[in-house]
Amino acid sequence: MRAVFEQLRTWVAGRTDREQRLLAVAGAAAAVVLLAAAVAAVRDDLATWETRVAARERALRDVRRLAATLRRAAPAAADGTAAAPLLTRLEATVGGVVGRERVAEMTPATPAAGDGAAPEAIALRVGGTTLEELVRLLHACESQSPPLVVTRLELRKHPDDPTRYEATLEVAAPGGAS
Repeated sequence: MRAVFEQLRTWVAGRTDREQRLLAVAGAAAAVVLLAAAVAAVRDDLATWETRVAARERALRDVRRLAATLRRAAPAAADGTAAAPLLTRLEATVGGVVGRERVAEMTPATPAAGDGAAPEAIALRVGGTTLEELVRLLHACESQSPPLVVTRLELRKHPDDPTRYEATLEVAAPGGAS
């Protein structure tokens, strides 16, 4: 490396004064351009990170707002429907959270082969719902007394709108009591 610098210094020393000044100006211009490119790259990276942080802060505010809404609604969730059959309880819960028009399918799930003590379960398919509505639905199921247990959850993004989901849930009453 030292030999390369020595050769460069010898080559520049062999140039005329005018050529040496032009080389100095060209070197300074190249350094300014490289510095400006580096500053622009850093500024762009900072802007990208600021955008990401702002998006995450918005998402965190949304989650906190949703959690506060769920905490306020939690006492009203126990409305005396515990003695009702699982289908009735689930239908009332889903209708109150996402609306009956979004329920695409609600069918009894096939019980697991075994000792016959498997809890009653219902497969529920909800279409065109938002993530916030799904979280509220899961919370409403868990807030009941006794809670409705979601044993399976499958989400697929809606093909036309990435903020909407097609959700398939399997819901059971704990201990087979429904």
